[in-house]
Amino acid sequence: LALVAASALVFAACGSDDDSGDTGDSGGDTTEAPDSTDDMTEVTTDAGEGDGGATGEGIAYGTAQEFSNYNNNLGTSNSVKNSLVLNPIQPVPFYYAGPTGGLDVDTELMDSVEIVSEDPQVIEYVVNADAVWSDGEPIDCDDFQLRYYANNGDYLELDDAGEPVIDEETEAEVFLLDLVGTTGYESIDTVECSEGGKTITVTYAEPYADWQTLFDGQVPAHVLERESGVDDLVAAFEADDIEAITALAETYNTMYTVNPGEINPDTMLSGGPQAFGTWEPGSSITLVPNDADWGTPAEGEVLIRVIAEEAQAQALANGEIQAMDPQPSVDLIGQLEAIDGVTVETGAQFTWEHFDFNFNNDVFSDIRVREAFAKCLPRQQMVEALIQPVSPDAEVLNNRWIPSFADGYQDNSGGVAELDLEAAQALLDEAGVEQPIPVRLGWFDNGGNQRRTDQVALTQESCNQIGFDIQDAGSETFFDVELAAGDWDIAMFAWGGGPALAGSYASYSAGTGEDVGSRGMPESLGRLGELAISGDADVQSVLSIESGSV
Repeated sequence: LALVAASALVFAACGSDDDSGDTGDSGGDTTEAPDSTDDMTEVTTDAGEGDGGATGEGIAYGTAQEFSNYNNNLGTSNSVKNSLVLNPIQPVPFYYAGPTGGLDVDTELMDSVEIVSEDPQVIEYVVNADAVWSDGEPIDCDDFQLRYYANNGDYLELDDAGEPVIDEETEAEVFLLDLVGTTGYESIDTVECSEGGKTITVTYAEPYADWQTLFDGQVPAHVLERESGVDDLVAAFEADDIEAITALAETYNTMYTVNPGEINPDTMLSGGPQAFGTWEPGSSITLVPNDADWGTPAEGEVLIRVIAEEAQAQALANGEIQAMDPQPSVDLIGQLEAIDGVTVETGAQFTWEHFDFNFNNDVFSDIRVREAFAKCLPRQQMVEALIQPVSPDAEVLNNRWIPSFADGYQDNSGGVAELDLEAAQALLDEAGVEQPIPVRLGWFDNGGNQRRTDQVALTQESCNQIGFDIQDAGSETFFDVELAAGDWDIAMFAWGGGPALAGSYASYSAGTGEDVGSRGMPESLGRLGELAISGDADVQSVLSIESGSV
């Protein structure tokens, strides 16, 4: 049921250039962390710089989407396109590294991170004494506290009578602070600070297996205090000062929502090796070495150029960029192989592509309609026609958490999503819905992604043979406007993920930023809750299979 009730029908190989963000508790580049396979093509060149390349010692990188928000922790902004820019700017205790995607501690930010107790689970973080934001203020416990309070889900919007506001569509309580998900943070009992603020002791009310993925993407607490007019945010939260917390929330939710090209050096601070340089709207954003960085200095500038996927190979050949991470296609590989000095690497990624139902469209409240779409979606044809010519071992993915290249992978789809047009039509007839059913298929379309365009065409060709009318609702503003607003019927995009499993809880919790379809999956949350607690890999594997089979 879950396979067609929520983010259904994942298949191998989505590209990183139009992924949505972080999936649940994120550590580095994820929002929730449902792990899945994805064939990727990473390209670098030693060709000389051309017009538009990075100046001095540096590198120019091509990507299809433009940066949009410094606060990537918001449910309305969370995206890989922002992580790409923010990873070298914002503090994060652990980051994904190495060929297996494991988590490593940032030894330049942290002097140490230790488990000091397992029962209760207690983690002690010691921040480098020299670690500072680019305005000279220390990176310390207040920044960790802000990440905790903003994401633990304890603070709700209240009506005039002091009662929680209920969202009419999701029927869930509305969080005061815009958040992606509460997973992990809601398990914390206390976050305590040492006298100097550089030692942070986190005590959990219940164990959280993927604790290393927390406290990433930090924004400066002292800036939030200054801009909101609240002198001490920690004191406000500890005293449950609703007036002050509301002021903090309003600022937190909106301060970093800026127009393209706008960089505020007083608020968009750096706590890493790179800092914001210049931002040319619709064209590029330049990261420069952070003069206040205390660690190993950045070697030069990074120019992130916004270039449609179909034009990136030519930009590489012209020396306008020196690196790209595009969606693979046969034509692209051919173009790249014809360019001198180019190195192409392909492989699997922890990213999963999916089709989501918008449950605000009443027709999808009927499981038979959802199953009918599952049975008309030509996933196998997509993989065979679009992916296997580049990656012969690619296969349809039928597990929401464990990728096919990882231990423990098991098909838990139950055959619900096998292509069967006759059965699909019978389900629609049985449901008694008026046909054809108009369905707006929303996706990020900037005119330069042929593979996604082909996926839409294959979906229309198959599903329009029965009682669906699949309408191409692709838009260049899809992630920033339509997705968050629910202005779509079925959404096609990808979550950037990682090897951590527990963060997926938020995707099935009504009212969180990851529950884009306004559904929630209470029947899955029990197993997912157990998944978040267990640190045993074998137990996690079993629970991942069981929770995906509900």
